Amino acid sequence: MPVGDERNFDAFLSYSHSADEEDSAPKLQRLIRRVGRPWYRRGSLLIFRDRTDLLMSASLWGTIEDALRRSHHFILLASPGAAASPWVRREVEHWLEHHGPDTMIIVHTAGDIEWDEVGHDFRWDRTTALPRVLAGRFPDVPNWGSVAARPGDRRRDREDRFRDVARTIAARLYDVPKSTLDGEDERELRRARRTRRGGIAALALLAVIAVVAGVLAVVRGGEATAQATIALSRELAAASDEQLATNVDVANLVAVRAFRTDRNPQTRAALFRAVTASGPLVRYLPFDATVVRLAGSGDGTAVVVGLQDGRVLRWRLAAPAPEEVFRLPSPAVSLSVSDRGDLVAASDRATTLIARAGREPASVSPPDGGHVDAVAVSPSGRTTVITGSDDELVERRFTSLFTEDLTRTDHGGLSERADTVVTTDDHVLLLDGAHGEWERRSVADWSLLAGSRIGFGVSNHGHAVSADGGFLTYTNGSGTIPVWGADRPSDHDTPPRTARAPIAEPLAITLNADATRLAVAEDATIFVSRVREAGAVPEDPVRLTGADHVNTDGLRFLGTGGQKLVSAAGSRVVLWDLDQTDRIGRAAPVPVSAGCSGCGPPTLAVSPDGARLVAFDGAGVAGVAGPLDAVGRLPALTFSGRYGPAVWDRDGRRVTVLVVPPAGGTTAPVPAGLPDFVRAVSAGERSSEVLDAALSSDGAHVVAVQQDGGIDVVDLATGTVQAVTEPPTAPKPPDVAVAAAGPDLVAVVAGDAVVVREALTGQEVGRLAATDVGFLEFAPGRLLVQRTSGELEVWDDRLTERRQVIAGDPGFVRPPVANADGTLVARVRADGTVVLVDLETGTPVASLAAGPPGRRVGVGFSADGDHLVTVTEGDGLDLGSAVSRTLSAEAMVLAACRTAGRDLTPTEWRALVDAEPPDDLRCR
Repeated sequence: MPVGDERNFDAFLSYSHSADEEDSAPKLQRLIRRVGRPWYRRGSLLIFRDRTDLLMSASLWGTIEDALRRSHHFILLASPGAAASPWVRREVEHWLEHHGPDTMIIVHTAGDIEWDEVGHDFRWDRTTALPRVLAGRFPDVPNWGSVAARPGDRRRDREDRFRDVARTIAARLYDVPKSTLDGEDERELRRARRTRRGGIAALALLAVIAVVAGVLAVVRGGEATAQATIALSRELAAASDEQLATNVDVANLVAVRAFRTDRNPQTRAALFRAVTASGPLVRYLPFDATVVRLAGSGDGTAVVVGLQDGRVLRWRLAAPAPEEVFRLPSPAVSLSVSDRGDLVAASDRATTLIARAGREPASVSPPDGGHVDAVAVSPSGRTTVITGSDDELVERRFTSLFTEDLTRTDHGGLSERADTVVTTDDHVLLLDGAHGEWERRSVADWSLLAGSRIGFGVSNHGHAVSADGGFLTYTNGSGTIPVWGADRPSDHDTPPRTARAPIAEPLAITLNADATRLAVAEDATIFVSRVREAGAVPEDPVRLTGADHVNTDGLRFLGTGGQKLVSAAGSRVVLWDLDQTDRIGRAAPVPVSAGCSGCGPPTLAVSPDGARLVAFDGAGVAGVAGPLDAVGRLPALTFSGRYGPAVWDRDGRRVTVLVVPPAGGTTAPVPAGLPDFVRAVSAGERSSEVLDAALSSDGAHVVAVQQDGGIDVVDLATGTVQAVTEPPTAPKPPDVAVAAAGPDLVAVVAGDAVVVREALTGQEVGRLAATDVGFLEFAPGRLLVQRTSGELEVWDDRLTERRQVIAGDPGFVRPPVANADGTLVARVRADGTVVLVDLETGTPVASLAAGPPGRRVGVGFSADGDHLVTVTEGDGLDLGSAVSRTLSAEAMVLAACRTAGRDLTPTEWRALVDAEPPDDLRCR
């Protein structure tokens, strides 16, 4: 590593935390960095040591892996403690697997090490200081230095051995002869001794020592602070990931804190994962007490809750906080709200309150001092119903109807307890949730419209009625959930409709307004299923995860469409939207269908500001262009040619689309009727395909690489081909199938090599022998070489140095796409999953869910780096879809804070982090 490059470590120091090595490790680290240098200067070598660089914990193995990957050498402090340490063994295994033994340095600190010259391995019956994972890994005796204590040692003897071993290691890390460092080190020692003997300058020396001590304290303090900051940020990032499965609000808050603590690839990745996890989760509504009852308005604008302390609160979703509607003496047992959320009724059995907009809450009492079992408000708010009985031991039930002015009419009730009631302005449905008896009656004259007894049985986990009272359901834990209509007698064994969900002991169940969707919650998972005619082929339900265990009966649809829900978990209400991709994504339908069964994915170009999109199907015969939510079709080319790559001007005003000729042709007509911002240029004078294109560094040309490896340069001022560079010469035709265009360079696979040429001159400037290249992609200063194995190599753009290797597998069958500043690469798997990786460190950022099975996905970044756009092709019947995600740090922080709807608490901090919380835990 070049001196001063702080992105990597010269060595990784592995050791056990035994008492001896707790002292030896920092001492050796200090000497390696200081050896041969003046004592008042900082060392230039960077040595990673866990105690100084992070707080070790099982959850931070990813950080250890990152440090191992970024290190050039591995220093093992060998001792019995190290031999027994699972952490040391794991670090050694990782190093051997990814780097091999040649860059391993062994320092013997305690115990025994003995080499067997005949067996070419350590004598494991006598070696106690090394982990057995090293067995058989060295073909010849390795060099190791020893600082182990010896009988009769004086203190200075061991100090000299430490210094000698440090010089040996430093020479290897600096890649200089040890004698060079020996001389420098001796000169520094002699200089120090002369200084110590300078008694005449004692006062001056004391002053110097005081100053230098202060400087060292500041430097070391700065180093320690920086290292502690990085360690804390990564611990917070790991803690955020741990919370994603059940507490997305906490995960988002901790991810923001991690990113603000230190902006590094790990914390940015954690923030991205937090704002994209549990995509349909919209936000949390935090309350200050447990939610015991839950209702959502029919227009989808308000959520009403009953809390454990008796308060009933209404949260208008456009408002920053809830408002108190009224307070009951005890927790509500029933709660209902009108479509607009302006009328709320709730009861705690003894007291029933009805609140209307602009009026004080009114109290209504059951007849003869009885108790209330259920309340209901019609969608319009003109009718309110309460049902109950005068005494639990007397079989006399009642139902009271209240009009808008609270005029009351009393009627009889079910023979059994009606614990669920739903009303419209025209009819009332009463349901006994224990046994399944129900009645639907007319509001006008209380005439019986329909009724039945289903027989729910003893394994009843929950029941629900649609908002219009037209359908009812219950669950006994079976994966098939029955749904009955309330217009005819109900047969338990032959329900007319069913829904499917893999449940056993659900906590809550609900139907949407017209009973086309059913949601059921078990533990911390919500299943949303389509309700279908009995016997129809069932669909797999949608799984909603990321929130904690749903409260009993704490699940409702919000609005009437069946796409939005609210769930209660403890004192939090979670909003869900099945149409939402995630909290930084915006989706829109786009008319992009599959080009053909053997074609590639859609290709796309995103405007520099991320506002507009140009996309083509995999065959290149059809495309769209325009703003994401209003794209228009481009003229279909069919047999007259094909659309090639599209390249935006630097200012984003126009996009150049290359049109290539049909197979066997030499020219392609430019289609008419293109939008004003689309410039079409006839290209492809030698073949039928342009493999890649890019805007030149001067912004005045488009560089296009042809299928045969030749280069076309399009003058944007005139729209004409200004220069043509012929294909590279080779003993046989290059048969280029893989190519990439950059602003100034072009890379092609020619024969058995990757060849890099200057775009304007065609001069070869780099070559890499390779026969297994799947795709090429330029990033600023880099060339990405994706092997057919899926492994992604990061080279400098002239193929002189391999800088990074990113693991992969054969599932990566699409070209990688890098963003404009070269910090991120998007890799698409065969199933459409998009994997984002940090290019600087190789750190995985996130995995974005695949589209529908069999659909291919294209991906692109905006030039400003703030937008990632994915386009999933349609299937010929359905439109495709485009999703634009905002990647700016500011947007992600804002989304994370809005998701949680609150600030992190000191209690939550202490539960997740082994450190005292800062004074300010505000998210915004």
